[in-house]
Amino acid sequence: MAKLIVVAHDTEAELHRKLRHARDEAFKNRVKAIILALQGKKRYEICSQLAADEKSVTSWVHRYNNRGTPALVSNKGGRPEGNPKWDSALFEDLANVIDKGGYWSIPKMQAWISEHHKKDIPEQTVWYRMNQLDYSYKGARPHPVQGDKDKQEVFKKGVLSRSWSR
Repeated sequence: MAKLIVVAHDTEAELHRKLRHARDEAFKNRVKAIILALQGKKRYEICSQLAADEKSVTSWVHRYNNRGTPALVSNKGGRPEGNPKWDSALFEDLANVIDKGGYWSIPKMQAWISEHHKKDIPEQTVWYRMNQLDYSYKGARPHPVQGDKDKQEVFKKGVLSRSWSR
């Protein structure tokens, strides 16, 4: 296997200093791998010393070579743009419009917000914010209306007699 080649973004002393000040254990492990590679250690030696996979060590060295130590920092995930804060007045306006009546589903609410406030808000956010307002709206599933009582009884008797006759 070819020797690991490390681009000298930092000196070994600088890497040791970053290692001492770091709190993220995964970052520390990656910096240790870079230090060992700078010292001329072979890939399998680094893997056995750090209890890491060869592919991981190779990946860390490539990332370090391309962008330096910032490339070794752990990704904490989440949205890079952050969680947008929506103006509560927008949802209060929506609640006032819903109070006027009619059938309101979440997609219809989204369309109304998009048309009147020029904002594209995710379905889950609309549902959550309306729920926060303790606002009840009609769901997409229709509710049965009062039907013919005789037909309902005939149906119930038919279903019950079939299910209990065994």
